Amino acid sequence: MTIQEIIDKILAYHPDIGDRRTCDVIVGADPNRECTGILISIAPTVPIIRKAIEIGANFVFVHEPTFFSGYDDECEWLEGNDVYEEKLALLLDNGITVYRDHDHIHMHRPDGIFHYMMKHLGWLEYLKPQERGWEVVLPPTRLGDLVAHVKEKMGLEHIRYIGDPDAIVSTVGFCGHLLPGADSNWSNNAQVAASWKYDVVIPGETVDWTLPLYIRDAADLGKAKGMIVPGHFVQEEAGMRLAEEWLRPVIGDDDLPISFFPAGDMWKYD
Repeated sequence: MTIQEIIDKILAYHPDIGDRRTCDVIVGADPNRECTGILISIAPTVPIIRKAIEIGANFVFVHEPTFFSGYDDECEWLEGNDVYEEKLALLLDNGITVYRDHDHIHMHRPDGIFHYMMKHLGWLEYLKPQERGWEVVLPPTRLGDLVAHVKEKMGLEHIRYIGDPDAIVSTVGFCGHLLPGADSNWSNNAQVAASWKYDVVIPGETVDWTLPLYIRDAADLGKAKGMIVPGHFVQEEAGMRLAEEWLRPVIGDDDLPISFFPAGDMWKYD
């Protein structure tokens, strides 16, 4: 089976989202070649590409981009950049094809990232249906114990959080971004206010002067409020950890090697 045939099966599995532009594109080597194996990760970092070469997998299946922006089919701005050119050469010289499944997997019902992230965290039974976003209502627990659980399940040595570790919390809200901009959730005043109902918020990216500042002030005033920040890649990678559960039946080949490897936390701590 060729890599392109597998990509076609993936797209047929996901909902049809019409002709609108997406960031779900193919990068690297020609996909019209026999697939020797699939490596699943959150993003095609250089170590992940090298791992694919090491295990003999020529298809890297990811959720986030290869070349540092939202659209990997617009790379003119990178021409002449040595990091871009060396990373592209690493793919081409080793016959590695990358496919980014971002917009389609998020449009799946249930969402192909957050559903499996909740499953990996063991929180599906606590999930409260929402029109938008993901909310869980846990049995009352110490914030410190919740932080330790997220840290362990997401495979981290260190994790950032705000709040009193002895505070008793229950409701947890998730969001992808806390970034300024008209289309970013929970970044303007109304959206920050919408988060007040949660004891704990777990975002992807953050801007310190928005909701994090509110959470810190609330905690310093004795409120049972907290924020846990594993990071966008680490958070959504938890959803990719279980992607083989749906990917294997979609492909329909029990013998094709499929492996998950974490890209891990990009930050170093001193």
